[in-house]
Amino acid sequence: MLKTSGGNLLLVSAMICILLLLLQGIWLAPPAPPHTLLLVMATTIAGFGLLFYVVRHLRAAEQHRLEQSWLQALQLRDPTRLDSPQAQLALRQLLASFTAAEQDARSQITELHHQAHLDELTRLRNRHCFQRDMSVFLQQEETHSALLILIRATKLGTINEQRGALSGDAYLKALTELITQAVSHVPSHQVYRISGADFAVLLQPADEIQPHLLGQGLKVAFDHYQQQQGLAGTAYAGLTPFSSGQKIDAILARADLALARAQTGVVNGWAIQQHDSSLDLHGQQHWKRVLDELLTQERVSFYCQPIQALNPDMVPYQEIYARFNSNAGTLLPMDTLFAMAQRLDMVMKLEQMLIRHIMRQHKAFDSHQGRWGLRLSGNPLQNSTFLIWLDQQLGKDLDTSAHLVFELDEERLEMNLSGAKRLFDLLRRQGSRSAICNFGKGIDSFALLRELRPDYVKLDSALITTLEQDEANQQFVRMIVDVSHRMGCLVIAEGVEELGQKELLQGMYVDGLQGYLIARPQELRPDLKHRGFTGGVSTSAGSI
Repeated sequence: MLKTSGGNLLLVSAMICILLLLLQGIWLAPPAPPHTLLLVMATTIAGFGLLFYVVRHLRAAEQHRLEQSWLQALQLRDPTRLDSPQAQLALRQLLASFTAAEQDARSQITELHHQAHLDELTRLRNRHCFQRDMSVFLQQEETHSALLILIRATKLGTINEQRGALSGDAYLKALTELITQAVSHVPSHQVYRISGADFAVLLQPADEIQPHLLGQGLKVAFDHYQQQQGLAGTAYAGLTPFSSGQKIDAILARADLALARAQTGVVNGWAIQQHDSSLDLHGQQHWKRVLDELLTQERVSFYCQPIQALNPDMVPYQEIYARFNSNAGTLLPMDTLFAMAQRLDMVMKLEQMLIRHIMRQHKAFDSHQGRWGLRLSGNPLQNSTFLIWLDQQLGKDLDTSAHLVFELDEERLEMNLSGAKRLFDLLRRQGSRSAICNFGKGIDSFALLRELRPDYVKLDSALITTLEQDEANQQFVRMIVDVSHRMGCLVIAEGVEELGQKELLQGMYVDGLQGYLIARPQELRPDLKHRGFTGGVSTSAGSI
């Protein structure tokens, strides 16, 4: 608007000057000499230049004034500071769009901040939020007390493996509700999911909390859920009090030690650790003692889950699961036990004990009509000492060795292909069978299949979970079955829980089915000798 006004004024001035110049030239032309005409033209042009300078200066001053008024109006968000009604309207529209954009940006920032501090599955606060809240509490100048509870969902790995990832997610969501309900009577409480299977609860002030009642309440809730779901356990809790000014590492070490003690006690148990004194070392010593006693006394029992054979030529096959018992006779959580054994470099001893025990058990049961499958960790692949020992152990009893199937996870085999080839060659040499479990992560799976040529391929339960709804999964499974059969491998589908899944897999010519629809894990006994399981849906009770 300002540029248009200044441009119009300049144009009018130029037109007036040109007309005056022409009129003067016409009026003075007949009587005036040439030098007079030149003088008149020069003065007229000079006047025009002066007028142009003045107009330009006034235009710049007006533009500066309007810019200042616009700046003030924008800063104060007050359109009335503008002179023109049109300018006021334009500013109101601009301010309205600014306000909407600002509100949208703030809502997005708030949502992103909210998401950054929330666990996507459980909608609890996450590890980052836990660390922030703990730091804020511990840095308070005044002394305040609080109670920390660490809770470990010890059955997550087993449920994911046997029932599928969706069942594992449902288990974590159920635990979230149980924990939240158990601490809801404490006014100031926060529940966090700090890792895949670990939860934390922060309660304050500690003076008004009775830890024993909290521990008992959690155990009652966990016991009830265990009975409802047919599990061998639900979760364990470790409690520790603390106050501002303490170090977070020492607090977490105390809670972790309490949790370790709880896991070696009664099922779904809890424990309190009040003081710290070489906690990390003490925690390791505690687990070292538990593992040493377990290995010395061989406190292990076995469960089995039969596989339904769809292929009449398939030898009866059942997977064997180990369960370790504490001094009190309660089951120790497998995930934690192997994690601590890994930390203490005792995994090889555990797996050696399992293999020896299973070979003795198979021989005692006279189970020469079927095969037993044992799932190994990935540690043997990178341990030459274990492979030498296994070669010697299997060579001592070739008849029993011929009825054993050693199962290993696809991802662990891919991570150490050279070690995997050594192990699979060893098993073939001794007459034992091999299986790749959780198979079918992607196209790269076929390269692993070609390299190792196992006797069995066990499909990843994640493929089976969405089989009925996902046509791409169906095509992929058909491809796995076709390629495996061409290479002489039998295909077993794990995690079969729905009748529709079973019917689809039968049409895909899968050789065997395993899952809760077929049979639940049950205690291994001589009277459960494998006689070629080909039955239908099982409703037998059992726990995992």
